Amino acid sequence: MAPRTALWAGARAGWFFPFGNLFAQGIPAGPFLAREGVPWSDYSASGPLFEVDVGVRLARSYTLFALWERAQLGSGSSTALGKPDGGSSDFWGIGLRASSDPNEIGFLTEIALGYRRARADFEDGSALELTDAVFEARLGVGVDIRINPYLSLSPMATLGVGSFGDVEYVSASGVGTDLIGPLDDQDAHGWFTLALGAHFDLLGHR
Repeated sequence: MAPRTALWAGARAGWFFPFGNLFAQGIPAGPFLAREGVPWSDYSASGPLFEVDVGVRLARSYTLFALWERAQLGSGSSTALGKPDGGSSDFWGIGLRASSDPNEIGFLTEIALGYRRARADFEDGSALELTDAVFEARLGVGVDIRINPYLSLSPMATLGVGSFGDVEYVSASGVGTDLIGPLDDQDAHGWFTLALGAHFDLLGHR
């Protein structure tokens, strides 16, 4: 049986799939201005993720927690800024999860809000820095599997959305260039993950 209240901590490992656009380029089309998205996949591909979670179990079925998700991304398909050499993304947030049956096997839902940054590296030492992504939102569904009073496992799928406010190319010498020009605008990106979590209930009260 899960404790009624406890210090809750654990980690997840899985796979991160980025999608959507980094920003929208403004393209003059006669008297109008067309918007064309620059895909995240141009500069980053899917890769492994690892997440650390720390929080408190509340009223047995609910957990409030802080998280740090780190994804090590693959190389994108575009060579417009240089030859791709992988990348990374970090998500820091606050989450709330609920289990329909924390004592045995239950349906698990989760919501998290936070901040994301990402980076795409190039072989010449330059990089594409993606920042100012506040209020990123992540929803998750999965299964809560109670192993013993102290340990639970949780396979989970998550889907998240957000928008990068700053997109900057940084040369190998450290000179930055803002890629969102006066005709351009922010655009929406997203991500999908599949992960397995293992979490411990510590100092629990029945």
